[in-house]
Amino acid sequence: MKSIALVPVFAVFCLAAVIFAQDPPKEPAKTTKLDFKKDIIPIVKANCISCHNKDKAEHNVMFPDNMTEEDAVKNARMWRNSAREVKKGAMPPKNNGTMGDKDRAKFVEWVEAKVPRPARRPGGEPPKTTGGGH
Repeated sequence: MKSIALVPVFAVFCLAAVIFAQDPPKEPAKTTKLDFKKDIIPIVKANCISCHNKDKAEHNVMFPDNMTEEDAVKNARMWRNSAREVKKGAMPPKNNGTMGDKDRAKFVEWVEAKVPRPARRPGGEPPKTTGGGH
C-alpha cells in the first residue's frame, strides 16, 4: 500500500522536473529593416574607422576594411560594446565624425537586432574576444 501512496508524489516530482528542465525563455527576437551594407557600413566609415582600423585600433577596437555582417556576428562582443558606447553618446568623440541622432539610432538598432549577445561563462563573465576582423 505504501508504494501506491507514493505514486502521486512521484508524479508531481516528475512534472516539476519536466517544467524546470525546459530551456529558459529566450530574449524576444528583434527585427530591423536596416541593411548592413547600405545603412551601417557608411556610418562606421564616417564615424569610427579613422580611430578603429587595422593600423590604429584604439581601445582594442578594430573595424576591418572590408567589414561584413558575418564579421560583426563573429565579433559580437566588440560590436555590442561599440553600440553601448554609441548609445551613451561616448562614441564617437564630439570632435570626430558626424554621427547624428538618426545614425546613432540606426547603429544601435542594427546591432541589437542582428548581433547576438556573447555567451556567458559559468562564472558569469562573457568570453574574451579580440577587436576583430582580419
